[in-house]
Order: sequence, then C-alpha cells, then structure tokens
Amino acid sequence: MTSASPDDSGVAVGGVLIDCPNRSCRAQFFKVTVHRATRDKQNPSYPDVDRTRQVGVGEFTFLPTCAQPLSAGVPKHVGEDYNEAYLIASLSPKASATLARRALQGMVRDFFSVTGKKTLHAELEAIQDRCDSDLYDAMTAVKSIGNIGAHPEQNVSLIVDVEPGEAETLLKLIHLLDREWYVARADKASRIAKMKELGVSKAIPKA
Repeated sequence: MTSASPDDSGVAVGGVLIDCPNRSCRAQFFKVTVHRATRDKQNPSYPDVDRTRQVGVGEFTFLPTCAQPLSAGVPKHVGEDYNEAYLIASLSPKASATLARRALQGMVRDFFSVTGKKTLHAELEAIQDRCDSDLYDAMTAVKSIGNIGAHPEQNVSLIVDVEPGEAETLLKLIHLLDREWYVARADKASRIAKMKELGVSKAIPKA
C-alpha cells in the first residue's frame, strides 16, 4: 500500500502474518514494514520500495490477540479496561495487570453496588458475606497484582514485579466472574420471565 506525494514519492506499508511452524507453539506474529517508495508510472500497483529508507521505526512485530468477550451486562468502562489489558498482556504485564485490577474493582462496585470504600481490599471485605466463598478466595488471592499501579501515591519508588502469567490469571478471573455474576443473573431473569409468561398463558379466566 503506497501513499503518493506531489513529487511522486511515497510511503510503502507492508504486512505479513508469520505462523510458527513448531507444532507445540503455533504462535502467530504480524510484521509491519514501512519504507520510502517511488510510484511506478507504468505499474502503479507495484511501487519501487527503497528498503534502505525506513519511515519511523521501519518495522515492528506484534502478537495478534483477541480477548474472550465479556457479556453485554458488564459496564462499558469495565469491558474497555479488560480488552486493553488483554491486548497488552504480553507487551507490558505490569500495565495489563493494573488495568485488569481496575476492571475487577469496577465489577465489584457495579454488581454489588459497593460505594464509599477507598480500596479494593475494603470493597472485597464488604461483599464477603454476599459472594461465593471460592470466588471470594480467588479475588483476595490476586487482588495485590497491579496494586501499586492502581495506587501509585502509596509508594512511588516501589515497583511491584508481575510474574509471568499473573496478568493472564487476572483476566481469566474477570471472565469467570462475568459468567458467574452477570451471565448467571441474566439467565435467571430470562427463566423467571418465561415462567411468568407461561403462567399468564395458562391462567383460567375468571367467570
């Protein structure tokens, strides 16, 4: 793809999807290249690319990833944090964990209508008696991941390392909570509505 300029020079942008041949890996990488190019007047579809003249960084590679979507019941801002955290999990685990932690906090506040609490720790304590014990244990186990990123005012000189897989664990927890909270609530409401409709249709009219 070439963008032409008045002096008949332009920029050529190329892309290639690389599929790892190792069967135990099969990871995919998308490589993008950007170079100066001259448009061929006789064949404009094939520009003359100058590989020695990079534009910007010249080329970069990233992992194409796609988050498991959250349900429609999850607040929009939570979904946005979740999706962004998923996309950068391999590039910046610390930033991903911070966003995932904020998404977790947003879900707790929204689903249980928690207000007036300053920290995720306090918010979790407030819902302990209203939450499945196993889910509560899982949330308390990972709540510290990304904590300094979420509250940098506590100690700006302290850097909390995020171990490999921790950001992904947080994201999996968020997806699980969506299934257990929002999807389950929507399914329950749907079943009750259908029962009510059935009851109305079978009701015997009063004489």
